[in-house]
Amino acid sequence: MISVVPLMIFLSLSKFSAGEVTEKSKYTTKYDNIDINEIIHNERLLKRYVYCLLETGSCTPDGLELKKNMPDAIATNCSKCSEKQKEGSETIIRYLIDNKP
Repeated sequence: MISVVPLMIFLSLSKFSAGEVTEKSKYTTKYDNIDINEIIHNERLLKRYVYCLLETGSCTPDGLELKKNMPDAIATNCSKCSEKQKEGSETIIRYLIDNKP
């Protein structure tokens, strides 16, 4: 199950943009400097995000933000994502493909 949910995280932060989006309608960049590599290479941290998304555990503030924006990000192909968020999703995608088949 843990390999499926991170895939959902990927999809929610797809690296492809769809159309023009105004700065006001972008997702917050407040959490853009979180170390994605630290999270994906630490099973305990990764599981906490998975449990947050599955609503089986508590959420960090950035986990809540991800959970809140995930449906819209999937629906709009991440058109409101910052470049840093798109880069982070690419990192996560590559990690999951290589390590969580």
